[in-house]
Amino acid sequence: MTTLRTRRHFLRASSVALACTAVLVLCGASAAQNSIGAADRSVVRLLTVGTVLTDDPVNGVNVLDGIVAEFEAQTGYEVVVTQAGVDIFERARVGGADIVMAHLGFTELQDFVSEGAGQWPATILSNSVALLVPPGDPAGVGSAADPYEAFEAIAALEVPFVVNNLLETRYITDTLYEAAGRPDEGDWFIDLGQNGPPALREAARRGGYTLWGLHPFLMLQRSPQPVALEPVLFSDSIMQQLLATVVVGRPPGLLNREGANAFQQYLISPATQAQIRAFHLPGIDGQIFWPAGNENAD
Repeated sequence: MTTLRTRRHFLRASSVALACTAVLVLCGASAAQNSIGAADRSVVRLLTVGTVLTDDPVNGVNVLDGIVAEFEAQTGYEVVVTQAGVDIFERARVGGADIVMAHLGFTELQDFVSEGAGQWPATILSNSVALLVPPGDPAGVGSAADPYEAFEAIAALEVPFVVNNLLETRYITDTLYEAAGRPDEGDWFIDLGQNGPPALREAARRGGYTLWGLHPFLMLQRSPQPVALEPVLFSDSIMQQLLATVVVGRPPGLLNREGANAFQQYLISPATQAQIRAFHLPGIDGQIFWPAGNENAD
């Protein structure tokens, strides 16, 4: 279903995995138990969005590597981490995970918990959206105090700003626009209805600015077609996106709920939260994850 990602137990989803998910939905919980092996109480299966798998391009180490290794050493559990995409909660519904990690704002996460398929989310960390700057930084935003000041400078100088229409980046753009006093959009504020890489390529072509998640941007820069943009100002609170874990609640016969709860408690422990705070990537000026365990009940 997946391919081995590192020397540890990390797996990436593939098109074959997506096909297998469809089979699981059709065949039901019994097939899920047989193909995934969820009855093994020594294994905790984490299904996660790719954000937390952003790794060191030289050493291939991501923020979960050390955390999982220490949890395994302390508890005797084996943690299997699988990356999933838009089907993450569908896979969890058919017994494909004991615990899921995803952005807190996902409608799918809210539905999953509301229907009783998972326990209340526990916030773990936040990742960033970045302001992406063209060569030469014509608006001088690299020295700005925060994204609000940066956007005001872009608007004042009428340097091209290309709107990235992904929901989270559009929301941040609208907030920065409102905070700047709703400046005249003129020709500098460019909304072509694009999102993701097309918006970035348009910004780079125009020598302008845009917004996108730091994780997908770093992944794009490793592709055969990187863009001439650099990330800045991704530490401000407006740029943060919370990620939470949800312990899967059903089907109960396929789940290692005890192990999933133990892993979730380990993730929000002060020692692990400090470890998240300390994680850095080479070439990135600043941290890319922020602890969020303090958002949970005692």
